[in-house]
Amino acid sequence: MSPRLSPSLLLSLVVASCGGDPNPDAGETSTGSTDGPATTGASEPTGSTTDAPTGTTGEAHVVPEFGANFVVIGTAEDGLNAVRDLEFNPAAPDQLWTFNMLSHGVVIYFAPGTAQQTSEERIDAYGQHFMAYVSSAAFGDLNTFATCQESRNEWNVGPQDPDDFMGPALWPADLEIFAKVGQEFPPNGQEGSHLDMLHQSPLCMGIAHEAGNAFWAFDGMDGNIVRYDFQADHGPGGSDHTDGIITRYTDVTVTRKGNIPGHMELDHATGMLYIADTGAGRLLRLDTATGTNTGTIPGDWDGAEYTGVEGADVQVLAEGLDEPSGLALHDGRILVSEHGTGDIIAFDLEGKEIDRMTTPAKRIMGITIGPAGDLWYADAGANEIVRVDP
Repeated sequence: MSPRLSPSLLLSLVVASCGGDPNPDAGETSTGSTDGPATTGASEPTGSTTDAPTGTTGEAHVVPEFGANFVVIGTAEDGLNAVRDLEFNPAAPDQLWTFNMLSHGVVIYFAPGTAQQTSEERIDAYGQHFMAYVSSAAFGDLNTFATCQESRNEWNVGPQDPDDFMGPALWPADLEIFAKVGQEFPPNGQEGSHLDMLHQSPLCMGIAHEAGNAFWAFDGMDGNIVRYDFQADHGPGGSDHTDGIITRYTDVTVTRKGNIPGHMELDHATGMLYIADTGAGRLLRLDTATGTNTGTIPGDWDGAEYTGVEGADVQVLAEGLDEPSGLALHDGRILVSEHGTGDIIAFDLEGKEIDRMTTPAKRIMGITIGPAGDLWYADAGANEIVRVDP
């Protein structure tokens, strides 16, 4: 199924509820549609301009990614459904992938923000487990990406009581494989197109790539940061998780705020992991080269290596933030979206506020930097993808 170019659409800011906390109580569940991949047309981007914003000092913005024009690139008509994160595929920079909580799937934009823009919605037939209430995503360097799920496993080839068998999943970015293979339902020896999954982090709220198939995750259930190395994946739709390496930073405390992801980014040059600690209103920095492994800890679901780490260097860079959610690193700055205010704040690497931009977002969440160095964000309340222009 190939993407098609759509006619122009008249865009407006429309309030669309993102839905409540997908897991407000231990027994409360919700399901969405998994009818399989579908193709939608994408709207031509149309800008909406606010009054020229000002920076932290009350003068013009000093951060080049901030601007006065907010260009709507994608809408619910493309399939956006409580969109919470967005990432450009580093192996194909003309692809912008968006991750949608209530569809348990993605909308991929091709040539986003241009006259040639198209989009395609893809939902894996097993997305209600492997991408259930997806909160966040991160691309790797092996033409793969990983997702975190804000789920307690309410669905595993059928509705069930939550059993907390849940954590990050690894996926192929190959468009010939993702949501294309293993789509027979009920399963016939292959559960969808996912490449791997490890199950120590229910209510997972954020994820960042390290190297290979290793990722860092914000564990919303237990309130820790956890490193996951899938190592060799099991291939599309498999189930062997035994080679996984899971390392829980037991004294690095983070707080989940239901239905608001806490995104993370790793500075590969320094090994510093930056974390939007949403529930505590903080920006954290974890030195991933520090800490002492304390040995095996109980509770492994996968037959994987599961150990703890204590004593890692973690610092609070900023406090008093209003539900920090999206996070991006760019040119020596940390950009953080505040879900509570709709602002995006720029900090230096030591946590000093440099600049602040007010956006028209209803419920701002994930942010990212595009191939041209521009800033993009996901608005889950309006079901929009927006690019910030000067």
